[in-house]
Amino acid sequence: MADSATANRNKTTKPDKFNLHPVAKKILRQLLIFLISLALVLGSIALAVQTVYNKFIKPVDPEDDTLITVEVPMGTSINGIAEILYENNLIRNTAAFKLMVDLSNKSNKMQAGKYELSKSMTIQEIINELMTGQVSVSTVLVTIREGDDIRTIASRLVDEYNMNFTEEQFIAEARRVEKYMDDYPFLRNIPEERRESEFPMEGYLFPDTYYFYADSTPERIIRTMLGEFDAKFTQEMRDLADEQGMTMDEVVTLASIIQNEAKTEEFSKVSAVFHNRLKIGMNLESCATINYVIEDREVNQITLTIEDTKIDSQYNTYKNPGLPLGPISSPGLDALNAALNPYPEFMEPNEPMLFFVLMDPETGLHAFNSTYEGHVKDKQKYQVNWQ
Repeated sequence: MADSATANRNKTTKPDKFNLHPVAKKILRQLLIFLISLALVLGSIALAVQTVYNKFIKPVDPEDDTLITVEVPMGTSINGIAEILYENNLIRNTAAFKLMVDLSNKSNKMQAGKYELSKSMTIQEIINELMTGQVSVSTVLVTIREGDDIRTIASRLVDEYNMNFTEEQFIAEARRVEKYMDDYPFLRNIPEERRESEFPMEGYLFPDTYYFYADSTPERIIRTMLGEFDAKFTQEMRDLADEQGMTMDEVVTLASIIQNEAKTEEFSKVSAVFHNRLKIGMNLESCATINYVIEDREVNQITLTIEDTKIDSQYNTYKNPGLPLGPISSPGLDALNAALNPYPEFMEPNEPMLFFVLMDPETGLHAFNSTYEGHVKDKQKYQVNWQ
């Protein structure tokens, strides 16, 4: 009996290797919770990545090797190429294709031509094919910059891209607005008064990156850019313009001023200032409109002289009320949207902003004010940066 009792006593007092200290148990429990949570998060990320891949990047049909003949016409932008591929069911998503092109830095290597592609091809394989198409005539990758006017476009096409015509020939063709109205009815929005002006189609040659044949004519290039404008200025935008009581030409004109006055992040704020001024009949006083008519095209002045503001021109918004005669450049999509969607916090029922002044040419950002007195103080504060 004594031996049995001793054995039982020894059994109960023997240390248990799993009998952890309470603090250690708490730490172990927290560690297990963390590891389980981490596994769940990583699993969620993996699932999200797989979902994105399946929805946007994965080949349309990995098992279908049937060849589909696709033609990329001359002058087609990257956006246009993406649309062609999507319409032929060769990619799942146009944005994913454009992102892959940007990431691979091959947008300037793709060529117009005919291609045989299949639904089983990856986006990268399609991009590689687009770099080696059947091309009978050499092509030129041309970038029309946002904010370029027709004179600048003509100059760059000849001087930078060596197109097979002169600046004068391109400008002369760009004046023939009546010729293009049947094919591009939106040009009928251009007021009669401007159809006889020097640059009636200013603002409508849409800025983008295009592929042109080296021997493209001014007409072919103009038609391509007009077609791109027609595609970009959507029906929704046209309806919004109608709701706001603006014609398409007024939207393009305002957008062109916004484009040349500010950086993209401030487009809607500058738009609000101009909308507020137009509403109360206050002159726009846009430096960009003066620079458009200054004879020295090499100078884009930050500050204007008194003589500059007195220039006798229908584009002088210091001298004339309302919008100028027409656009002063080719606005991009962001500027067009800003013209239609001014920054609401700068407008009624909030205190409407009526002034803005450049703070620093290096950043391109502005200070905004609702009063002239505040505007004068801003000018005095920041003009030292303009030298």
